[in-house]
Amino acid sequence: MVRANFKTRVLVISPHPDDEVIGCGGTLRRHIENSDVVQVIFLTSGENGVRGQPPDETARRRETEAAKAARIIGYRHIEFWREPDGAVRSTRVLVNRLRKKVNEWRPQILYLPHEAEMHPDHRAAARIARRALTASMLRKIETRMYEVWTPLQQIDHVEDISKQIEVKIAAIRAHRSQCKIMRFDEAARGLSRYRGEMHSWPGGPHSEVFKAMQ
Repeated sequence: MVRANFKTRVLVISPHPDDEVIGCGGTLRRHIENSDVVQVIFLTSGENGVRGQPPDETARRRETEAAKAARIIGYRHIEFWREPDGAVRSTRVLVNRLRKKVNEWRPQILYLPHEAEMHPDHRAAARIARRALTASMLRKIETRMYEVWTPLQQIDHVEDISKQIEVKIAAIRAHRSQCKIMRFDEAARGLSRYRGEMHSWPGGPHSEVFKAMQ
């Protein structure tokens, strides 16, 4: 991670509320502990994420859960862009919105889902980011693509999150609507343990891994 006597600006793209804490919650906690400034953009509100519940009610619930998870990790700046859940597209409007955000805030590190993720919204997020960065005036930005549904095959960066794992799990559990459907907390703990064992030696037992956008 970047280490200096100034605050690093970190921008995170999360297709749905919970993707960011599953994919890089421990690393984001490390940024907070180092007094870095973290902003998270939720492309959708995950309104189709609870079967049998009206989308507008689900959206409100998941935005509330995302805000709670953010407080647990420690970042205050979150935005909900409210794109359609399950139908995110790399449109000119959305690309320009992200390009403007990048140009104005000038983050030094960008986190986003990797391009081979199983979920189409995750792949769309990667395409949006690629197009926005290509059009941006900002050239020196470190990109770290995280894993949620689909484990990474290429690993360019490893973060030891052993000291942050319990905070990460608590943040995932804040997404109660999703953990009732699938035990994302247990899955994330297992994956971070595997990553720590395989890629963080001689580091701690838990890690998160990332791929750089080429």
